[in-house]
Amino acid sequence: MNKSISETKTSEKKIIKEVSFVEKGLLLNSLTQQELLKTTKDLNKTIKELTKTLKVLEKHEFLTLHKNKWKLIGYNILLGMLFAIGTVLWFLLLSWLTFNFFKDSTILNQFVQNQLKVRQFDIGDIREKVRNDLSKPAIQTGSKVQTGSGQE
Repeated sequence: MNKSISETKTSEKKIIKEVSFVEKGLLLNSLTQQELLKTTKDLNKTIKELTKTLKVLEKHEFLTLHKNKWKLIGYNILLGMLFAIGTVLWFLLLSWLTFNFFKDSTILNQFVQNQLKVRQFDIGDIREKVRNDLSKPAIQTGSKVQTGSGQE
């Protein structure tokens, strides 16, 4: 009897061990499945967000523009022309505004006159020389043309 009681106790212990191992495995599997389920839900959410973003990008003009190389070339040429025209117009406006701002400036006029005096540059003398050279008749000698002052 003692043997049968001890055998039953031993067999019960074995059964309890086996059941505990099975339950431990089932618990571990359950926890793993829960983590996998959370990860799967997160991945699904991320994939949905990425799909929405891709749909927005597909509608974007940049991608539709680059599907045809001739459209791309035309677009870049047009942008270059517009940039050039805009640059020229802004420089014209800037120069016109600068001219109108400084044309009656006494300080600027005084500065220019001082610079002409320092450099001893007289515009009147140059005008007289040009008038004298133009008023003298041209003399032809051979294949060379000489002015009245003898300069070639």
